[in-house]
Amino acid sequence: MATQNPATPRSLDDVYTDAGLIDPAAPAPKRPNRRGELTRERIVQAAIECFSEYGYTRTRVSDITHRAKTAQGNFYRHFTDLDDVFLAAMHTGLLELSEATSRKATTSGELEALIEVNITYLHAYSRHRHILRLLREAAAASANEGFQQLWLKLREDFISRTRRWLQKLHDRGEIGETDLDLLAESLGCMTEQMAYVHVGLPASTPKRERIDELGRALGEVWFRALPPPVTAPENR
Repeated sequence: MATQNPATPRSLDDVYTDAGLIDPAAPAPKRPNRRGELTRERIVQAAIECFSEYGYTRTRVSDITHRAKTAQGNFYRHFTDLDDVFLAAMHTGLLELSEATSRKATTSGELEALIEVNITYLHAYSRHRHILRLLREAAAASANEGFQQLWLKLREDFISRTRRWLQKLHDRGEIGETDLDLLAESLGCMTEQMAYVHVGLPASTPKRERIDELGRALGEVWFRALPPPVTAPENR
């Protein structure tokens, strides 16, 4: 059985555009000088800390600028509003998750490869767990429907890549007949919920050994969920 290798994901900018969070027709912002880049980076880091500490709905622009030690005027030179900086704060974490779910495993054997991919995913989630957890909050609480669409489209991309992988296994005769759409959805929901509940919600970041344990459990369940190929009856 071949190692999981879903198709290359769409760029995050494409996903943001589809969710209505960025306007592809808008002129590209001017590239800031080095001083401006440093100010922007400081604002984004302060936003990550504030959103993580106060939550999506309770964070204010003044909280971010106070922590970044900069004026609100500097904030609005780089971002239009809180949703704009929240999108920037999530970007690195979402990019890592996307890369984690589309990477080639280096381990031989389907079971170990699935375990490796799931462990990689959970470690990527853990590095950005506070801000990634808040995407659900924004999807549920924000007046900006774009965040709900973003959450749904990120799930859709992950499940679609899993569906294509399952189809390849089926076409090669490596798994049997089943509802591939439902199987891909089930596997995706399980992985997402495991990351959210066991990595995102705890008061402290789980230890590396615990994340490895969770990833192994996910990989084993993924492997066992694959329907065995139908073997032809022996001629008598």
